[in-house]
Amino acid sequence: MRKKILLEIQASVREEGSISRRLSRKFIDEWYSYNPNIKHVIRDVGINPPAHPTELWTKANSTVPEERTLEMRDALAASEELINELLLADYILLGIPIYNHGVPSNFKAYIDNIVRINRTFKFDRNSLTFHGLVKSKKVLIINPSAANYSSQTPMSSMDFCEPYLLTIFNYIGITDIECVKVPDQFMPEEIRNKAIENADAQLIELAKNW
Repeated sequence: MRKKILLEIQASVREEGSISRRLSRKFIDEWYSYNPNIKHVIRDVGINPPAHPTELWTKANSTVPEERTLEMRDALAASEELINELLLADYILLGIPIYNHGVPSNFKAYIDNIVRINRTFKFDRNSLTFHGLVKSKKVLIINPSAANYSSQTPMSSMDFCEPYLLTIFNYIGITDIECVKVPDQFMPEEIRNKAIENADAQLIELAKNW
């Protein structure tokens, strides 16, 4: 029986001072105390982002596998690796800071590599419906932000990060998603630290049952 896999994806461009990385490490340490036999795989798209799709990439993607040239297969090789890694994972931990009200561009490149027809979703031309192919995954998003996007603030309508993440993961078939927000990271130290403490407490509680 194979070990279950935790895929950790980090999107912050910072190694030092990254709240999403720091909280991810703390969560994993706590979670491992309840789940010691999990294989941990790290994909750091913040420091090593995948290449953006190209014209050849899109042509290869729309060509049936048995008709792809060697050049086409090479163009899709990195995308195939990312998709296979995702499909093997049982748990996915995402460290996604908000950049300019949305996801970091390096993470968007990752998404564009893994959201592929007949690999992570299907399209039924008769019913004009989409069907996700990525099943039985649990996702946890750690989501720091400079501002506070809660419904009680004037900036609530400007959060294009969490809605996008929920939409895109639902689209490929993942619906079991938790999101822990870490707001106010450009606020004075006392407010900033309180938000981190609140997120840390949520993550410790989640680690017991995730």
